[in-house]
Amino acid sequence: MHNVYVPVIAIVVAFAAIFGFQAFNESHLDDDIAHRIAASLDTGASVGIEAMESVQKGYGFCGTYIVEGRDAAPAPFYYSKVDERVVIDTDAREFQNHCMD
Repeated sequence: MHNVYVPVIAIVVAFAAIFGFQAFNESHLDDDIAHRIAASLDTGASVGIEAMESVQKGYGFCGTYIVEGRDAAPAPFYYSKVDERVVIDTDAREFQNHCMD
């Protein structure tokens, strides 16, 4: 009977490893995007993500960010998970195609 438990345990461990890794990566996505926006703005100030929505079946994200310490309204961004690039120009083709409904 223990021969049945080994494959079941192996499947459960593999499942936990795969989906646990994905959940771990998603939890750091906000920080990664905020760092990329700060680098694009060439600012030493901290950037916070206000809102974020998945687009392109999870391959991209549209949202708004705010630069802490500035009295500015939240600004929009588009982030592509495929090439790990952030677009903060609202006139850019990527932003227009994916974030403008």
